[in-house]
Amino acid sequence: MNIAAARPYQPRWFDKENWAAMITWLAFSFVQLRASSNSHGNFSLETICIALSLLWFIVFFLQAQSGQQNRNNYLRLGLMWLTIAINDVLVPNGFSPGLAVLWVALLPWFIPERWVFWSLVPAMLPYTLMMAYKGFNQNAVLMLVVCGTFQFFAIFAMSKARSESIAREALATTHQQLIAAQSRLSIQAADDERLRIARDLHDSLGHHLTALVIQLQVAEYQAADAQKPQLAHCHQLAKQLLHEIRHAVSHLRQPLQPNLAEQCRILAGNFPQLALQCSIPTELALDPVSTALLAKVTQEAVTNSARHGNANKAQVTLWQHAGKIYYRYVDNGVLGHWPLVEGNGLTGMRERIEEAAGKLFFSQHELTHSTLGKVQHALQIDVELPQVEFSNAKTT
Repeated sequence: MNIAAARPYQPRWFDKENWAAMITWLAFSFVQLRASSNSHGNFSLETICIALSLLWFIVFFLQAQSGQQNRNNYLRLGLMWLTIAINDVLVPNGFSPGLAVLWVALLPWFIPERWVFWSLVPAMLPYTLMMAYKGFNQNAVLMLVVCGTFQFFAIFAMSKARSESIAREALATTHQQLIAAQSRLSIQAADDERLRIARDLHDSLGHHLTALVIQLQVAEYQAADAQKPQLAHCHQLAKQLLHEIRHAVSHLRQPLQPNLAEQCRILAGNFPQLALQCSIPTELALDPVSTALLAKVTQEAVTNSARHGNANKAQVTLWQHAGKIYYRYVDNGVLGHWPLVEGNGLTGMRERIEEAAGKLFFSQHELTHSTLGKVQHALQIDVELPQVEFSNAKTT
């Protein structure tokens, strides 16, 4: 499920590393404001602009950590670079190249790996141009070397972190595929065993029971009057047993039908961090196609909630009305952007539902955060499918 536009803020670093970034920003900001105060005065227009730009810088930095490759985040990155350039112009003897360390640390999440180290050029360009204009000195060269080294290290570390993140997501996807394949193999093995038992019953026990029924029928006609009631009773029992054997064989030859409730239970076990509640009426019979479609929707929705929605609870509700099946999935995550921009995952899901003469809807629902007490919006998925009558009956 590709809900890239709906991903909420989700830090890519551990909390301690976020604290390290904040401490670094505070240190750079203190040096920068101190230099601006010395050059322009404590409450000058330049110092106020520097203070506001530094505040905007850290806000944009935290917002861009979502890693979403959209227009808003690219705009934030551009404004952060502009902040660095303004600081270089207003306070050329400050420590603005240090801010570029935080800026370049974000870039590996937005640009291809083969280009990421070239970001050192725009990171150091404003400071280099200002020094070229004012005249290079030993301190300026030392600043370029030190900050350039830190920027290179930040790019290298974040590139490795991004590669590991991609590898973890690929591993999680492969794990889900393996679990699905294992489930299908288990069902196939059970179906093969049921079919073998059904054939054995039909070919051996069924054959002998048929012969027994015929022999009892012949014996009933040939027996004396005193023995006919007992033989007729035996004949009736043998016919009843043959009927039950045929019924059991017909039942065993049926493949196991996919069960949405069971698949929800398996999904809940695969994502222990997400409490998945499934409200599926036991009397509601789904055809295999509808079951497979809704199971796929649930799997991708749960994966999105666990990885990108910061959700710890989700609910699946299924009900029937006027010859249609209605499905609803909601979680307590955070929906970052609306309306959604449908990517390949959403488009493919909609196409599969519509091929089955169904409808797929995405909406947002409001919920109140339990600890902060503020209202947030979460994603809601609704599916409408026509109810298909199907039968398991087979003859042998």
